[in-house]
Parts: sequence; structure tokens; C-alpha cells
Amino acid sequence: MRVVITGGAGALGAGVAKVFADAGWDVVVTCLDPKEAERVAIGAPLVVDLRSRAAVDAAAAASPPLDALVCCAGGFSMQPLLSSTPEQYDTLMDLNVRTVVNALAGFGGRLSPGAGVVLVGARTWPGAAGVALYAASKAAVVSLGRSSALEWKERGVRVNVVLPDLIDTPANRRAMPDGDFDKWARPEEIGAVVRWLCSPEARLVTGQALDVGR
Repeated sequence: MRVVITGGAGALGAGVAKVFADAGWDVVVTCLDPKEAERVAIGAPLVVDLRSRAAVDAAAAASPPLDALVCCAGGFSMQPLLSSTPEQYDTLMDLNVRTVVNALAGFGGRLSPGAGVVLVGARTWPGAAGVALYAASKAAVVSLGRSSALEWKERGVRVNVVLPDLIDTPANRRAMPDGDFDKWARPEEIGAVVRWLCSPEARLVTGQALDVGR
């Protein structure tokens, strides 16, 4: 079983990659550059700029058939709407939407019948104060998940979206040192849900957006 996980050098992506690797999957994780690839502890690094459709298409063309695709690459920004900037909008749309579109369009054709795809949205996708641009970008991810699930249903390829709340990562602990860490979802816990969604056991589940968190 072979899976491509985007953003595998990040805290969430690395946790998801570990769950797949522990289950015996052949794991490939995408990285933006060679320096990022050096931080990959689980799986084989694939250096590709997900913001470039041409780069993703080239990487996908060299890939063997896939049993799963997991899109963990993305970014976060907390900014009130009135003080937001066009640059912040462009950055979030590039990281959270363009990377997903390119991964789906590029690697989608390499997915075998029965394959599972999981995108990472956010609990705030319907809208939330202080994170309007981020929420909008994750709303687009939910829509992409549901649309691709419908488009690929006849191929037997399933697509779902997980919606985390707070994730227990070093960056989040630094940003919120007074948080109740015990209530935060660990990357490996989210990874367990993602792996299940990609497994044959979840063959009846597609086009869903699932809350994951405590």
C-alpha cells in the first residue's frame, strides 16, 4: 500500500506519516525544498513545490499507482478582517487551496480503484471571528473534497475531509502556553482517523467532512 502525504515535514504531516508507516504502508512525504526534506523522519521525502502545477504534474508522472493521498500541507494566520492584507490572502490561498488543487489534479490520476483521499480542513471553516481569511481558505478545502468525491465516485476513489480544532504541536504550545494541552488532539490521533478513512474498512464513507478533536 502506497500513500503520498503532502506537508510531511510539518508536525501534523509527520504524525500522520508515522501512523501510516507503523501500519506497514509505503510512505512518501512531499517537502518544499532539500532543507525541509532533511527534517523528514518518517517516509521517503519528495521535493516538490505544491504551489506549482507543473512541478506537481511532473512528480505525479513519475509516481507508481497510489492507494491513498493525504493533503496536510497548509498554513495558518490569525488576523481580523479589517486589518488583513492582500498579501495575507494570497499566502493563505496558496498554502491552503492551491496546494490542494494541484495535489488532487496532479496525483488524482495515479489513484487506484478503491483508493482513499483525505484533505485537512479546520473546525472554523463555516467562519470564525479573527480568522476570516483562514476560515475562507478551509471552506474552499471542504468544497474541493466534496466536489472531487462526486467526480471520482465512479472510479471507486473516496475523498473525505477531516476538521481538526486545536492540534497539540510545538508551535501551538508556544503560541498558547496557558492552553489545556490535554484537550488538544495529538497529530498521531488525527493520523489514526486519516488512516482509517484511507483503508478498505471505510469504503462506504466519501464526501464527508468530519470533526476530529476533543
